[in-house]
Amino acid sequence: MNHLESLIEISHYYGNNPSYVIAGGGNTSYKTQEKLWIKASGVSLSDIAKDGFVTLSRKRLGVIEEKSYSEDPGIREKEVKSDLNEAMLCQENLRPSVETSLHNLIDFAYIIHTHPTVVNAMMCAKDARQEVEERFGSEALFMEYSDPGYTLFKKLQALIRTYKENFGQAPKIIFLQNHGIFVGANSAREVKAIYDSVESRIRERRKLILPEIEIKEYVSNSSQTVAEYFAAKSLKSKACKSFLSDHFSASPELYQKISRPFTPDIIVYCKSNYLFLEKGINREDIIAKLEQFEEKHGYYPKVIVEEKGGGDPC
Repeated sequence: MNHLESLIEISHYYGNNPSYVIAGGGNTSYKTQEKLWIKASGVSLSDIAKDGFVTLSRKRLGVIEEKSYSEDPGIREKEVKSDLNEAMLCQENLRPSVETSLHNLIDFAYIIHTHPTVVNAMMCAKDARQEVEERFGSEALFMEYSDPGYTLFKKLQALIRTYKENFGQAPKIIFLQNHGIFVGANSAREVKAIYDSVESRIRERRKLILPEIEIKEYVSNSSQTVAEYFAAKSLKSKACKSFLSDHFSASPELYQKISRPFTPDIIVYCKSNYLFLEKGINREDIIAKLEQFEEKHGYYPKVIVEEKGGGDPC
């Protein structure tokens, strides 16, 4: 098996495991001294083939690491995107992942970035840094939350340089607060061993247990109103409940704890704003809230939490 075949195999291995990758999240890469192969944006890890990877020049990617860009975020991202395109060695209508520069930065042949449920149970905790330090010590690098893109890259670049000065090599494990994990190694086998070790250490210390959650559909006056309103606009909805949604929908105060997204995956698939429907709300007020939400945000809510309904029509 050559290196690209090995990259495809490990991409499928994690891409088909919903505990590591939800829908289209995560990315993988392999690099030599001269070239980097990385999953193209919009391509699924679960069934990626050779033509799903973008090939880039590492020399040209190195320009991005040291170049100065505009202070304006919008202009800066366009400039970085332009330089990424210049680094591509094959076009074919593919776009390199926005995290390409991060993959190039980490000094290991294979870089596997995922958003595992177990990891993000720790990464979304208030004491995430402390948990990483206690469980992994100097074996891992922890980075506080940062906006994605070039800002994240520059902050991580500085942290990796400091880590290398202290320990003589790049970190094999990088935890990103409210985001996920990067694992780097020079073989796919070692990547898997590291991931297994990470999950084991997270679960064993303090006996972290992620229970199986049974999700059930339900019907209420509010869910029927939402379904009828969306159907009239050729949209679909489903009212679901579980013991977790029962807990966080029990009151406006509990809802506030989950009223904002925790991870990029949530933003991608559910957007950044949700709608809360108070217990006993009437049909007219529900419709008014839906219309006000769409007017304010430019889209209808992907997540609606009904007080004491335990559901999130989605």
